[in-house]
Amino acid sequence: MSKLELPQVLVDEMVAHAREDLPNECCGVIGRAADGSLTLWRATNDEASPWRFNIPPQQVMHMDLAIDEGDWLVIYHSHVASEARPSPTDLRIARLHKGAAEWPYWVLVSLAEEPPSVRAWRIDEGDDADSVTPKEIDLLISDDSAERKRLDMTEVDGRPRVLETPL
Repeated sequence: MSKLELPQVLVDEMVAHAREDLPNECCGVIGRAADGSLTLWRATNDEASPWRFNIPPQQVMHMDLAIDEGDWLVIYHSHVASEARPSPTDLRIARLHKGAAEWPYWVLVSLAEEPPSVRAWRIDEGDDADSVTPKEIDLLISDDSAERKRLDMTEVDGRPRVLETPL
């Protein structure tokens, strides 16, 4: 598919998340339920870094269970000082997951310019098993609605737990 359609409310949420997590990159997932409805989860960047992101495994499992029979539509994150194009680190992550069925789109938010740039990518294809090639796709904006949630890590009885809060 050479295009991705997202509601404006989710694009606005990704930009707000990127701004709020400065000076670090933000990250999250947009899932599509079996009925086609969309949910954006603001995840925690375990790296707390302006150069890379990592979603805690507990949050990955939480989102995967919540999506149930749907699928991961988008992995999003921000670049704080570079363009909204997959970085070498992003390409290494994509290469690790190459071949996964229905590998999600990537949406990158760049805060290097004002207004922020938001671009969509496919980075699961390549000429051989060890390479990936980023391909920008059209990002279409709709007026549809969607759920928005924040994921935070907490501790219960000395064990990490995911706390989900509607936005």
